This record gives sequence, C-alpha cells and structure tokens, in this order.
Amino acid sequence: MEAAILPRFGDAGAFTIADIPIPRPSAGQLLVKIKAAGLNPVDYKTRTGSGQAAQFTLPAILGWDIAGQIADAGQGAHKFSPGDRIFGMSNFPKPANAYAQFAVVQEDEFALVPDNISDEMAGATPLAALTAWEALFDHAGLKAGMRVLIHAAAGGVGHIAVQLARITETYIIGTASAQNHPWVKELGANEVIDYREQRFETATDPVDVVIDMMGAETSLRSLDIIKPGGVLVCLPSRYKDDPAVLAKAKEKQIRVIWPFVKPSGARMEQIAALMESGKLTVKVAAVFSLKEVAKAHELLETHHVQGKVVLTPNAAPC
Repeated sequence: MEAAILPRFGDAGAFTIADIPIPRPSAGQLLVKIKAAGLNPVDYKTRTGSGQAAQFTLPAILGWDIAGQIADAGQGAHKFSPGDRIFGMSNFPKPANAYAQFAVVQEDEFALVPDNISDEMAGATPLAALTAWEALFDHAGLKAGMRVLIHAAAGGVGHIAVQLARITETYIIGTASAQNHPWVKELGANEVIDYREQRFETATDPVDVVIDMMGAETSLRSLDIIKPGGVLVCLPSRYKDDPAVLAKAKEKQIRVIWPFVKPSGARMEQIAALMESGKLTVKVAAVFSLKEVAKAHELLETHHVQGKVVLTPNAAPC
C-alpha cells in the first residue's frame, strides 16, 4: 500500500510517499481501507516536532481521523461486518497511521457512517466533533438558557461547536472574520463578532462559557467576559496551566479547563445520529490526494480554513 511517511520533523515538504506492507489486524482490531483521513491542527504541530511528537518514533505515519471500509477483522472483532463503512478517531494520541491506504484500528473506537454522509465528510468529523462535544457538555456543562462564546467559530472545531450548542437552545456568540459571518449565523450563532475589528470582551454581554481555540492572550481576554462561576475551556494544549490565566481566573472566580480528547466509539455513534438526522453537518473545505499531503498541510497552517481539510488515500487517479 501507499503511505505518506514522515522521515524527520520539519516543514510540509518533509513527507515522502512510499510503498509499505499492508498491516494485519490482531484480536479486537479491524483492517480499514481508508477512504478519507481528516487533518487537524495537531497534525501539522506534530509534523514540526511539537503537538504529539513525543508519541512517535521516526519514520512515522501521521493522522488520527479515519473513515473507510472494513477489509478484514481480527479474532473477537464482531461489532461490525466486512464491507461496513466506519469512522472514528483512532488511538489518539499514539500513532494511528491514517495517512495511508490501509490502517488497523480498535473496533470500540469506531461507529458506522450514516448512509447519507459522504466518505469525505465522515473523515473530516471525528477529532473535531469529539473535541467540541467534550468541551461543551463534559467540561462546560452547557445547558439551555446559558450564553456561550465560541472562538474561531468558522474553523474545524468551532463550526461543529456552534451546531452542537444550537441543539441545547443556548445563546451562541461566535468570533470569525467578516466574510464568514453569514455562514456562522446559518449554523446557529445568534451573534457573530469580527475579531479583527472589535474587542470581543466588550462587544457583547457577559457569558457563562467560553470555548477558546486560540490560547494565550485570547484566554486572558476571555476571562473578562465570563460571569463569576463560569467556565473557560482552553483547547490548545501547549498553553496548559498558563499561570497568568490561572491567577486571573482565580481572582474572577472562573473555572479553567484544558481538556484532552479521547477516542470513543459510543460518542461517535451519538455524533453519527446527529449527522444522519441533519442536525450536524461538517464542512469539507478542501480534499487532497495522498500525494498532495504537503499542500494539505500548507493550507491547514494558514489558519483560515472554513471547515476541514481531508486526504483521500484510495481515490482513483485523475
């Protein structure tokens, strides 16, 4: 099979395409023919030697988001049948080898892809949707009647978080560049703030929850808009336990959480049900072949992608 190999940490040009043996599933595992592999910011951060780089031995295959078709199953793997379309976040934060034509996955981390969802959308979904769900519900305890501010509301995690928050009938404020305002409102935001032209902490009334994709200064400023007793969920792990944020949060009686997303087949089943019903859709901004992995990473690093970037390792050549 073909795989995008990372022989060294570095820029997007570090990848090479190589032929390697197809892996074989062990007990409780599935061999998946990968139709789509979603890219996330942690992918390029890991490629540069940060992110989850400590989990990898070089040469390595990156990627955690997988959507594909079951090609084989190990002993005791009985949740699915050969040929089923499944999707999930595999083995995070340890290597999952998603940038390849085939990968071995744990069956309990995956769910069936709804028939009305494309492979590309399915591949774009897992890590971002699991992150948004955990941030909003498991950590922030979002409920009807609360006010939530979602930063980077047009991004991969952000646009999913807006839709999940809409389901709970909360009041949603998003930050996004001006050209993305109509789309973010269509997703369910009640207000959208242009972060380039306005200071979000003074542009709207206080909120109960902030979901922060940026960290650093954005986290500090976010504390100024959260009500006492409210919650700040900071997603960038590199800012974990920022002393300035912790000190200011204590002064203002605000709880701060740096979550760490976990694979979950059961949670993916809940997400799949929302997608099947049309209550959740995931925007695929761009699709690249495996050989175009460098271009995919370069686009992702611009930080101006509306939705998600996806690789299609088994797409037929043009």
